[in-house]
Amino acid sequence: MVVKKQAKVISIRDLFRESWNLYRERVGPLTKIILLPVAFLVAGDLLGLFAPSGLASLPAFIGTIISLLSYLALIFALRGSVQFGEAYRMAWKKIWSYGWLTVLSGFVTLGGFFMLVIPGIVFSTWFMFAIYIFAIEGDKGVNALLKSREYVRGYWWPVFGRQIVFVLAVLVVVLVLGSIGSALTGGDEAGSNLVGDLLALVIAPLAIAYFYVLYGSLKSLKPEVASRPSQGPRGLFYFSAVLGVLGLIALIVLIIIGALLFSGVLEQPSILPSSGFSPYQLKL
Repeated sequence: MVVKKQAKVISIRDLFRESWNLYRERVGPLTKIILLPVAFLVAGDLLGLFAPSGLASLPAFIGTIISLLSYLALIFALRGSVQFGEAYRMAWKKIWSYGWLTVLSGFVTLGGFFMLVIPGIVFSTWFMFAIYIFAIEGDKGVNALLKSREYVRGYWWPVFGRQIVFVLAVLVVVLVLGSIGSALTGGDEAGSNLVGDLLALVIAPLAIAYFYVLYGSLKSLKPEVASRPSQGPRGLFYFSAVLGVLGLIALIVLIIIGALLFSGVLEQPSILPSSGFSPYQLKL
């Protein structure tokens, strides 16, 4: 009996090389797309250096919101000849489905972390390609999550390892250059943030290209997944999503109560109930 050897996921070396080549091919539209949210974030950083922090929060907030949309636009821009304006228009048309997928994925993963952490790590790797599937194959909501799981299934450790390698590489670059930026601005946190936001001009689209290539590798290994209905533990995912919502609510309530206790607005209850009089007041 001949045992069929399982095909391998793209190597880390080839993954970096191909994602860099893809980034260079599409550097124009990718840079324009990410430049929009980064411009607002940098404006917030500069205001933080020379103005009160409250004034800097508005452009930073706007930049954060736009960056969520730009994430989807970057994926569209990796496909053929899609340019800056068209990529944002395509992302905007899918904003509600994209938002629902993002929220659903977040709560399912959060629920997994509430289930003793390990399921959350497993879920986060399973769902890594849900946005790519949504943008390229058109699956929405839980169907995109299930299909992402199917692509990863059997290759969880290679996918997880490639994710960790990329995160560590980016972390080293950000820490080194962020420290330089902080030193040049006299240790000001806004200076370090400014360097980090400028790095996003390269790192964000490169990250999208990296996982886009990894997604393509998995898809080539499992071509049958793209053409068949999504399969998997829907009940588990819905349960985890509900658990994530309830857990988040409970966590927020605990934080509010803790803040009120710390500020003295609420008084900590006594362990023993007070009777209103001292036993020494009794006459024998």
